[in-house]
Amino acid sequence: MKLLVHQSEGYCMFEIKQIEAEHTYALRQKVLMPDHSIDECGYTRDKKEETLHIGAFKEETLIGTASFFKETHEKMKQKNVYRLRGLAIDPEHRNQLRGQTLLLFAENKLTQLDAAMLWCTTSVKNVEYYQHLGFKETDHRFHLPSKGLNVLMVKPL
Repeated sequence: MKLLVHQSEGYCMFEIKQIEAEHTYALRQKVLMPDHSIDECGYTRDKKEETLHIGAFKEETLIGTASFFKETHEKMKQKNVYRLRGLAIDPEHRNQLRGQTLLLFAENKLTQLDAAMLWCTTSVKNVEYYQHLGFKETDHRFHLPSKGLNVLMVKPL
């Protein structure tokens, strides 16, 4: 399944579809892990059968990715939950609803898999962005040496 999105008023058409894990690495490296090699940008659960990788393309160029892992969190009681990780939108394509559209596409696929909840962790500086995407901030906060204060966010599906 893929989605073609056409936007007017200066915005161009782009395509959203499921992709292989390896296709996410270059954009993860560019946006999320610039100090790592592309080979170091994989996640442990990337190759799991139940993992979902979504890509947004403009004219065959990957401009956004997100990965969804079937993974529980110690602070959650729900079953069949997925973790959003590696949401990366090329800086040249931000503020054009790319991330929101990519997430909506993924949520539709996750709902078909009977997913009950989506969760992620993010730096406190990104909380407002995830709230805009429908996530709720929890009171679970933790510190990562490389990223500072982080928070657990959840979104019922």
